[in-house]
Amino acid sequence: MKMKKYPKVTILMIIFVVTGALFSTLHQEECMAKEFDAALNVMGYDRDVTIKINGVHLRKIKGGQSHSVRLFLVNDPKIKTLPPELQASMKELFCLKEGENTIEISFKEKGTPKAPIPITITIDSGNYQVPVLKYVKNPDVKSGSAKGSFEIYADEPANFTTVILE
Repeated sequence: MKMKKYPKVTILMIIFVVTGALFSTLHQEECMAKEFDAALNVMGYDRDVTIKINGVHLRKIKGGQSHSVRLFLVNDPKIKTLPPELQASMKELFCLKEGENTIEISFKEKGTPKAPIPITITIDSGNYQVPVLKYVKNPDVKSGSAKGSFEIYADEPANFTTVILE
């Protein structure tokens, strides 16, 4: 059995593939725009922890264990795509502003620690090489609080360094 050759179709397919590759390469920035990405991570074993970002109390963070929550921009349209009951429970996570933000942290020891470890709080972004913000206190510190500000953008700014809260 002899197979027919279709040179016109082959040439057309090659042109289509090359055109697609060139188009995606030339418009890569438009096609791959980075989404705003931020997460709050808390290692607060044996401690009650309270965190406010831009004055919004994050009730999902209570301490006593490790917590990680995704944070969103205040004006992120994703919240409108959620069912009403989820919108109400997740509204506090839509607390960030692109640019400057404020944070308030307070903690106190809860009971007697089984194995004392430092309290560690970070804000990370998948689009940054290093954490956006970091707060660490040794296990011998029984309670404390800190206030500060940090900036966060969709893309890591040039010469960015992590904000260390004291």
